[in-house]
Amino acid sequence: MRRILIVDDDRRILELLSEHFKHAYTVEIATDAGEALAIVRRERPDLVLLDIMLPGMSGTHLLRELKRADPTLAVVIVTGNDSAALAAETSGTGAARIVRKPFSLDDLDRVVAQVIASPPQRD
Repeated sequence: MRRILIVDDDRRILELLSEHFKHAYTVEIATDAGEALAIVRRERPDLVLLDIMLPGMSGTHLLRELKRADPTLAVVIVTGNDSAALAAETSGTGAARIVRKPFSLDDLDRVVAQVIASPPQRD
């Protein structure tokens, strides 16, 4: 079964997404960057759903760290931030997609399926 790591400091989002995806994927959760990095290093997920606003380390910084650990790791940014600067910064660091909050679960399902079906390739 494919693995998804959900990284968000909002417990309600973690519960909603883990409950939603647990029927089709093995789901792990992390509430901060340290937990997320440890999970990725221990057992590489097929996809990371990453919030931008995290305690201690921003999601964009964590994205760079995740890509440094594994350049082929598929990461989808999930954020309430709608700035063009954020879009440019995250796409420049290897995010596969950006999903804006609030999101529909159907739309998120489609994004997850598409990204997992076409994983990034190593250079």
